[in-house]
Amino acid sequence: MNTADVGVDAKQKAQVKILEQPASKALRFRYECEGRSAGSLPGANSTTENKTYPTIQVLGYRGKAVVVVSCVTKDFPYKPHPHSLVGKEGCKKGVCTLEINNDNMICTFSNLGVQCVKKKGIEEALKLREEIRVDPFHTGFAHKNQPQSIDLNAVRLCFQVFLEGQKGKFSLALKPVVSEAIYDKKAMCELTICKLSDCTSPVNGGKEIILLCDKVTKDDIQVVFYHEEEGHLIWEGTGEFSASDVHKQVAITFRTPRYRVTDVEEPISVYVQLRRPSDGACSESRRFEYLPMDS
Repeated sequence: MNTADVGVDAKQKAQVKILEQPASKALRFRYECEGRSAGSLPGANSTTENKTYPTIQVLGYRGKAVVVVSCVTKDFPYKPHPHSLVGKEGCKKGVCTLEINNDNMICTFSNLGVQCVKKKGIEEALKLREEIRVDPFHTGFAHKNQPQSIDLNAVRLCFQVFLEGQKGKFSLALKPVVSEAIYDKKAMCELTICKLSDCTSPVNGGKEIILLCDKVTKDDIQVVFYHEEEGHLIWEGTGEFSASDVHKQVAITFRTPRYRVTDVEEPISVYVQLRRPSDGACSESRRFEYLPMDS
C-alpha cells in the first residue's frame, strides 16, 4: 500500500511491529533537577560490541507516517505515565515524534531517555500530556489525582503510528503497541538475604520468621522455599505475608509455608530465597530445614 492508496481500510491492513524491545533494566531514570543527560535507552539485545536500540516497523504500508512515542503505565489498562521521554531528536513536552518514510518503514530510537518526576509533580506532568492530547488507549487522566496508584519505578513505551491521509494530514491512526516493561535501574537493586531470625520450621509450616534484606519493594517481593533432588524441583512454596509486613523495605515478617508432606521422621533440607515477580530476579539461596512435627 502506498500513500495514494490510503483509505478507510488502511488501518486494517497496516500494523506496527516492535523489532527490538527496549532493555528492561539498563537505564537509570533521571530527574530534571539532576542537570545531566538522561542517557540513551538501549535495546534488549544490545552488547558492548553491537549496540542496539528500540526499533519498530510499519507493516502493510509504504509512505509517509508519523510515530508518537510516550510513556504509559506498566500495568493494564495502559494509562499515560507522568515520566517524560527526552532526547536530541523529536522530543518535546515529554513525548517523541518522528517521521517514517523509508523503503522498509523501520524506525530506530537511538537517543531516548526517561526523565522521571517526583510524586508532587505527577499532576502537572499529566496535565501537560492531557493538553497535547496524548492518551493512546483513551483511558483518561483521572489517575492524576491518585498519585499513589502510579508505579514511578516502571514504564512501558507506547508507539502510536499515524498514516498520511487526505491533504497531507497524518490522520489515520493505527492500533498502538506497547513495549515490555522498563524498570528504573536505581530502584531494581540486587536481592540479598542478610539474616534470618531462624533457619528451621515444623513441616506443617506457620512459623513466624523475620528476614533482614537489602532494599525491596513491598508489593513486588516473595519469600520462596524450594526442594530440589538431583537438579529437579520437587516442591516449592511461598512465605505468607502482606505488604504491611515489609518494614522500611529492609525487613520482612512472614510465616513459613507447609512442606509437601508432614509425616517425616528426619529433618528435610530445603532452600529459601527472595524473588521479585516483576522481572523474575532472585537472591542467592540459603539453606533451611523442615523438622518433624514432634521434634
